[in-house]
Amino acid sequence: MNQKVGNFPGVTVEKKTGSSQLVSGDAEIIDLPGSYSLYPRRLDEWVSYKVLLQQDLDIKADIVIAVADASNLKRNLLFCTQLIDLKTPVVVALTMLDIAHKKGISIDISELERELGVPVVAVNPRKKKGISQLKKAIDHTADGLYKVPVNDFIDIRSLASDAIEDVKREMPGLSDYTAVHYLMHHESFKLADAMQEKIENIEQNNKFNHSKTQAEEILLRYGRIRHIMHQAVTEPDPLQKSLFTDRLDNLLLHRRWGYLILLAVLFLLFQSVFLLASYPMDWIDKGFALFSGWLSSVLPPGNLSDLLTNGVIAGLGGGILPAHM
Repeated sequence: MNQKVGNFPGVTVEKKTGSSQLVSGDAEIIDLPGSYSLYPRRLDEWVSYKVLLQQDLDIKADIVIAVADASNLKRNLLFCTQLIDLKTPVVVALTMLDIAHKKGISIDISELERELGVPVVAVNPRKKKGISQLKKAIDHTADGLYKVPVNDFIDIRSLASDAIEDVKREMPGLSDYTAVHYLMHHESFKLADAMQEKIENIEQNNKFNHSKTQAEEILLRYGRIRHIMHQAVTEPDPLQKSLFTDRLDNLLLHRRWGYLILLAVLFLLFQSVFLLASYPMDWIDKGFALFSGWLSSVLPPGNLSDLLTNGVIAGLGGGILPAHM
C-alpha cells in the first residue's frame, strides 16, 4: 500500500493492511498502532494489544515484526522483550540508526540479537534500506530456522507462580507471560462465561495484585535491559558532555570576560541589523520607485494618479522602510 512513512512515533492510529511477496509466498502485512508496552491505556493501544494476545477475531498473527527506535533503544526494548515472552515468533526491525549515529550511539546488532534470542535487522524505510534483509529474516522465521526462545526474558514465574500455573492448567498452551495478561485483562477478552468465572476465581484465591505484578515485571525487565545496553550499545559519556558545558559556562559566565563577551555579542547583533538590512531595504526602495514611475507613465494625469503614486505607493514604501522617511 502507498502508506506515508513518518520519522516520528504515532503515525499509525488504526490497523493498516497490505501485502508483500516473500520467498515462501505471499504475506499479509498488518501495521498496528505503536505502543511502548503491553499495558494498554489508549484505544489505539488496545487495538494492538488484542491482536498480539490473539484476541482479535479477524487477525491471527504468525510473526510479529517489532519496530524499535535505535535512538531510544532502552525504552523500546521493554515492549520488544514483552513480545518475545508471548512466545510468538518475533523479528526486530531496528530503525532510526542515522539519528542514533548523530547522537553518538553505536549498536552491536549481532550482540543485541544474541542477547534477545531473536533476529534483529537494521532498516531505513525512508531510503528503502534493509528491506530485503528484513524479508529474509521473516522467511527464515516462517521456515523455523529462527526458533522462539525457550527461556523467558525474565523470571515470569516469580511474579505469581501459583496463579500462572492455575491459568495454564485451565488453558493449556499459554506461555507464562500470556497467562499473566489473562489474569489482568480477561474481562476484555472473548472467553466463555465459565472460563471468565474460573480465571476470576484464580485471581481471588491467589490474591493476584495487578499493580504490584506490573511494577515488579517492569523493574525486572529494565534490570535485564540495562545489562543488554551495557553489552550491545555504546553511548557517549555524559560526564564528557557535562565537562564541556562546564568549561563553556566558566568562560561565558566569567565575572569579567562574561560581560565583555555579552557586549561583543550585542554589538555584533546591533551592527548586523543595520548592515545586513540595508541591502533588502535598498532593493525594496528601488522597486517601489520603479513601480511608482511605471504607474505614473501608464495612468492619465489627474487626482487618481496622484493618489495612487504619491499617496498609496509612497505610503506603503514609507511604512515598509521607516528608516528612509
